[in-house]
Amino acid sequence: MGEKPRKRDRELGPDEREDEAPTKRRRQINEDQLKLAKLYDDLAADSDQVRFEAAKQLIVKFSPGNQPAPNDVRHALGRLIKGLCSQRKAARLGFSLTLTELLREIFGQNDTVIENLDLDLASLINLVEDKTKVEGNVPGRERRDHLIGKLFGYKAVLQSSIVIAPEPSMECWTKLLDHIYGMARDVPWLREECGMVLVDAAKSLQGEKQYQEYAKELISRLSAFKLVSTSEGVAIWLTVQAHYEDVMPEGVWHHKDPLSKKERTRLARILKENYQSGQEANGAESLKTAAASPNPTFAWNLVFSEILRKDTDAKSKSKDSAKTEFPQFWIDVVDSNLFASTSSHERKAWGFKLLSGMLSHVSEDSLSALFSPNLMRTLINQSKKEDRFLHSAALAALSSVQARVQQETSSALPAFIALSSKNGCIDFDKTTKTKTLESILLYADDGTLRKIVRHLNSLILRPETDEQVVADNRRQTIADLLLNLIKQYKRYPELPDNPADEDGWLSRTLEIFVECGYFVPKQSAKTSKVPLPPVTQRSQQMFQERLSSCLTKLLSVDVGSRSTFALMVVGLIQTKSAASKSLQLAFKADKSVSKTIKKASQTLDAISAKGSIAGNKMAAEGFILLYSLTILQVYNGEGDAVMMLDDLDVSRKAMLKKGQGSAQEGSDVFVEIVLSFLGNSRTLFRKIGEETLSIFASEITTEGLASLTDILDTEENVDGQKELFNEAHDDEDVEEGSSSDDSEVDSDVEMIDGDDPDSGDEASGPSDASDVSDNESDEEGSEDDAELTQFNNLLAMTLKTSKPNVDGAALEDTSDDSDMDDEQMMALDPHLSQIFKQRSKTTSKKKERENAKQNVVQFKAKVLDLLVIYMEKQYSNPLSLRVLLPIIRRTRATTNKQLADKASKMLRTFFDSRTKHKAPLPAPENDEYAWELLREIHEEAKLGGGAKIHADACSGASLHVVKVLIGLDRDNYPGIVDVYARTQKEWFADKKSALQPALFTSFQNWSLNARQGK
Repeated sequence: MGEKPRKRDRELGPDEREDEAPTKRRRQINEDQLKLAKLYDDLAADSDQVRFEAAKQLIVKFSPGNQPAPNDVRHALGRLIKGLCSQRKAARLGFSLTLTELLREIFGQNDTVIENLDLDLASLINLVEDKTKVEGNVPGRERRDHLIGKLFGYKAVLQSSIVIAPEPSMECWTKLLDHIYGMARDVPWLREECGMVLVDAAKSLQGEKQYQEYAKELISRLSAFKLVSTSEGVAIWLTVQAHYEDVMPEGVWHHKDPLSKKERTRLARILKENYQSGQEANGAESLKTAAASPNPTFAWNLVFSEILRKDTDAKSKSKDSAKTEFPQFWIDVVDSNLFASTSSHERKAWGFKLLSGMLSHVSEDSLSALFSPNLMRTLINQSKKEDRFLHSAALAALSSVQARVQQETSSALPAFIALSSKNGCIDFDKTTKTKTLESILLYADDGTLRKIVRHLNSLILRPETDEQVVADNRRQTIADLLLNLIKQYKRYPELPDNPADEDGWLSRTLEIFVECGYFVPKQSAKTSKVPLPPVTQRSQQMFQERLSSCLTKLLSVDVGSRSTFALMVVGLIQTKSAASKSLQLAFKADKSVSKTIKKASQTLDAISAKGSIAGNKMAAEGFILLYSLTILQVYNGEGDAVMMLDDLDVSRKAMLKKGQGSAQEGSDVFVEIVLSFLGNSRTLFRKIGEETLSIFASEITTEGLASLTDILDTEENVDGQKELFNEAHDDEDVEEGSSSDDSEVDSDVEMIDGDDPDSGDEASGPSDASDVSDNESDEEGSEDDAELTQFNNLLAMTLKTSKPNVDGAALEDTSDDSDMDDEQMMALDPHLSQIFKQRSKTTSKKKERENAKQNVVQFKAKVLDLLVIYMEKQYSNPLSLRVLLPIIRRTRATTNKQLADKASKMLRTFFDSRTKHKAPLPAPENDEYAWELLREIHEEAKLGGGAKIHADACSGASLHVVKVLIGLDRDNYPGIVDVYARTQKEWFADKKSALQPALFTSFQNWSLNARQGK
């Protein structure tokens, strides 16, 4: 065990205390070194803020003002130069910045100097050489880093401007140039970076006359180091030439100008980095070439900037519109060079990147020049398929187009014209599978949109083809673009209150649809006003459909009144029909029809001018919508619309009268008109029907409401279709779908419309009709089997190959003489033809049954939509009770599941609307119907077959009627209990009853809550 230290051993003598000082000094030095090491480390940090703070502290520490030790300064400079060789991502940025600023502090225009610092510019250049030298056998990556570090060292010296100020040193300037030019010549992968350093050096001279010799030395080395015919050489030449025209040597470029028209071929080859051909053309040795770069060199941007500057100067000097050089320059140097058919994918990728870059730099006047022929061909080809090599590059270029338009909305016009015509095509979006043209339209401002719409109208007149089919397709594409613009436009609130009076893009668009959909050229029309090829009848119908879709969208736009645009369209048709010198109506009407249209138009004008009917503004708006759209149907060639105009007049006059009978007659006629609109296959007419019913909901009588609810009980077959459509609008084909094949893009046909919120899970699409009940499927299957058996028996009897089918089993034919000769076969031909004709009729009847079922189901779904509106608007109206039972039956009796779900959802929404809207319950003056309805609902509950959807509907409807009766008189509760008790007794006695107990439990739960006042 060691002894405990004695006390005196811990006491220090004078000599020992003196030895303590050096120890403390060494500790202090180590702390400084650690702090410096931390600062050097921070120079390579990813964070800009960390790097900047470290650079700031180092510059302050070693600046002459703080009188640092000379050795420390020399060591710091060496450390910063060595840091330039680091492989860390941000090291060169941090070390280069610090070195540049520190050199400016030490050697620049500073009154304070560091004494005894034996370091001048020449030795500084040597220090860069020494600290970046590769020693020994090191890996290629490390050699590469040291070469980059060396260049960054030279760059820091040049950027600090210490070579030219305060005392210029030609010796150091030329020494640096020799080093950098040598690296550019001998190290091809570093050539571009060397060129950028030399261009920056030329810019640092700032065009001052005293540095003219320095600029001369910079240019002279281009030839000496064989870099004239390189993209970097071109960049250096242009940079020096901009300020020192006198130092440029003769015989290198035509008129000393690389951008000269006579040098385009050579310049294009150089910028493409085809150095070998370029050097040989000048009789010089070939340069080493680097691996292909994914990006074009910086020289491209410098060349483009110079040619654009020249164009700007030419415009400013000339009062007239000077011819610019950029369009042809782009063709010669980019389009015919990078996008030539023989050009590689790498060079075409360069072209797309140049396009993206130039889109943000060129003026609006020069924008269209970028979309040159070869470029557009390549852009379209590479965009259309994902497996194309440059697909991503092409899409990036198209994104740049959209970005330019978004940033400068007025540039939408040249971009749209360039892509949709000339070297592009109007179906550019469809071909490239992008939404470029659509996006440009949506980004454009209203003034530019007006010009684009004018351009599209010119393409409708002259679709740049002589083939009728191609012209039709292009016109449809234009119509779809305009329709999409109207549907996607977001700035409607910024439009004037009455855009119909403005010469804006919207009114002009509707005018185009009107002209192309309803008019044909007069024989006396000017050739420039006549579409070539002509607008076919099929295209006219397409334009009518697109106009209908536009009006559907504009119906919900908060601009003016809801009738603004419908009234505007009818007004356009009538005005052009009466006053146009070049157009005439395609619709030809006899005198009686013309008289009806004229009378309806006068009525429409009168209602519009007055603004109300019997003091009711909403009624006036509803009639304006109905009159406008009915007149439009007449112009569409729909014969029934003429009779609808007469019905509208009857309904309007009835509402003007005070007599009750006349008012009822008017409202009943109104319901029939709404049903007629509902039967139209286009969404617009359904929307108009819904809008007008919403306006006139309070005017509907018991008989008018019955006209709606009776439809729900119509049989879903051929007889039901005949009964329904003969009564509603006498048009059995109204639901057959679109009238043309071009309905695939927003044709406003109901079957494919996507704007209906119920179209996905509740509306009546074609697929709904296939969802039939098992009973009906079995019945149809049995009918089909019977028809097939009859066909086979007739065929067998005719051919005498077997005996008739008896009870489904064929008896074997025992006859040996089954073969027939040619005469016998010829004799059978008429019989066989008759049999197959009957078979064809049978197949046609089957399809007719399927179509009839689908048509009825679709119409019922639309009627349900109307009833939803009525019940929401008239929740407190006692007549709303009359809607419940027909809707409940739809959850049971319907053969269509989507229709049943729609009816169920409608009832749930209705029962919950009291909580949502806080509307009072209906309060009928006489409660007899409510009692009768309650009993009928309970009878209906027994017929549901146990289906939950039906049971829930009955339970909810029953409770709703209970609440109405209790709301009238709480003393009605015992009678309500008696109704429920009678139903429950029957349910208990009949073990096979399909009635669901939820009917009783929901009533008990409600009773408990109602008793407690909840």
